[in-house]
Amino acid sequence: MDADPRLLAHRMVWDAKPGLREIYADYYRRITALCCKGPTLEIGSGSGHIRDHLSEVYMADILPAEWLDLAADAQHLPFAPASLANIVMLDVLHHIENPSSFFSEAISALRPGGRLVMLDPAITFGSWAVYNFFHAELVDMSADPLSQERSQSSGDPFDSNQAVPSLLFSNASRCARFEKMFPALKIRARQFFGFATYPLTGGFRDWCLVPGGAVAPLLKVERCLEPLFARLFGFRLLIALERV
Repeated sequence: MDADPRLLAHRMVWDAKPGLREIYADYYRRITALCCKGPTLEIGSGSGHIRDHLSEVYMADILPAEWLDLAADAQHLPFAPASLANIVMLDVLHHIENPSSFFSEAISALRPGGRLVMLDPAITFGSWAVYNFFHAELVDMSADPLSQERSQSSGDPFDSNQAVPSLLFSNASRCARFEKMFPALKIRARQFFGFATYPLTGGFRDWCLVPGGAVAPLLKVERCLEPLFARLFGFRLLIALERV
């Protein structure tokens, strides 16, 4: 199975940028800390790095690559009912064409007590301008991610609306609406975090404005600031849902 050229390009950037690897190690530590014991599916594995942090995991992406276990659409998961302890996703929810279809699939595939853990952009007072003006992906805060008629994508898996996670989970009323529509999924954790360090690394672009060795100390400073400022200025939103 030949890898999609975009995934190969991401792998090349990953290998060249130690600061990027440090940031994603922090992301995966946060994600795996919220997981249950048992078989885990990562959706949108991309360049494929979760096994550095979690062993019992299937790596899947809608784009093919030889290092992945399967190619799969999040809206049509090829897993038996109640067969997974966890589904995890990093920067995937805002790319899914019909989030409602995906959540229904997740409910089916997760065993009772299983977790759906998602880490995505957070659109906050501090992050909106950066995501809106300096990122290639759309920010549309007028959208309704749970509308059955709505399609946020043209069919390209890289199309997205970075606002989707915030539109679903950024405040109490949005969380309550979600749980009313999907009573089998209860919100067990909601964390805003992350400030300027990730944008300064350039992500998966081929530039970086901070030395690789400075990233770990900067992340420690950011973690200390989270309780005070993350809700207003955070760039990241981590959500854990439990199948009940």
